[in-house]
Amino acid sequence: MSFSIIPIRELDAYTGRPETILIDLRKPTDFVQGHIAGAKNIPYEQWQIEKEKWRHNYDTVVFYCQRGNQSMYAAKEMNKRGYHAISIAGGYQGYLVYEKQKGKETLHET
Repeated sequence: MSFSIIPIRELDAYTGRPETILIDLRKPTDFVQGHIAGAKNIPYEQWQIEKEKWRHNYDTVVFYCQRGNQSMYAAKEMNKRGYHAISIAGGYQGYLVYEKQKGKETLHET
């Protein structure tokens, strides 16, 4: 399996595919304030506890956190367990900058 760090502009190649899961590792309070559409919130601390027993049927796991450090670690760990795991460079902050540059509002807010 492979591990990679992708720039945010490549995220569209992965989102919306049934074989891909997008995981937001931030705290639930941050997730509620705004997140990438389609993301599932599994806070990093919870993922740390569950990672040993975590199983899924997705071909690709895409992680992001606030700035990219925790998601890089999570992707590396999942890669060691045989999953194709990706970390988004710059995390959610990079996503916000990218969306602002594109001039469109695509945040999913609840």
